[in-house]
Amino acid sequence: MPRNGFIVDLGCGHGLFACLLREASATRRVLGIDLDPRKIDVARSAVRDTQWLRFEVGDIVRDPPPRCDAITIVDVLYLLPFEDQERVLRNAASALGEGGPLVVKAQERRADARYALTYAQEMITVSLGFTRGGRERFYFPSREEALAMFDRAGFVAEVEEMPRRPYTDVVYLARKAPAGPKTGSRGP
Repeated sequence: MPRNGFIVDLGCGHGLFACLLREASATRRVLGIDLDPRKIDVARSAVRDTQWLRFEVGDIVRDPPPRCDAITIVDVLYLLPFEDQERVLRNAASALGEGGPLVVKAQERRADARYALTYAQEMITVSLGFTRGGRERFYFPSREEALAMFDRAGFVAEVEEMPRRPYTDVVYLARKAPAGPKTGSRGP
């Protein structure tokens, strides 16, 4: 994440990560966007300095973010069908310049106990109303499917595992690819 510039946090929820991004650098402007107006109200109520940190209600699938220096997406994509996940990534690419960073924390689908725990935890979170969407289904891509989506959306991505987490959490560190031939994404 650049220490300076304008960062957009897509699907910001209550704004916790956006606040952390702003707190980490006094010269960074941050905009959090979320579909849920209740969560945006909570985020706004916690902020005094709206020059450097703002929150807006918005549809990250339908509306591309404003032009920015970097984008974050934390624990959001699994609530969206795969084609909408790719649309969000394409929207992010349209807002970034060449080499612009996109950091996505997500969970991957795989055949192990950690994935079963991930799925169960999300079912509970959604059924209690903490998270909107995903009531009928979650959309966890495999690592290969996720890297292919990043590639098609115009990013070169690498995967950082989070082995100490009880879930299948990973962080995709992506950069907008230069125009021209695709170079491809990779995992560890």
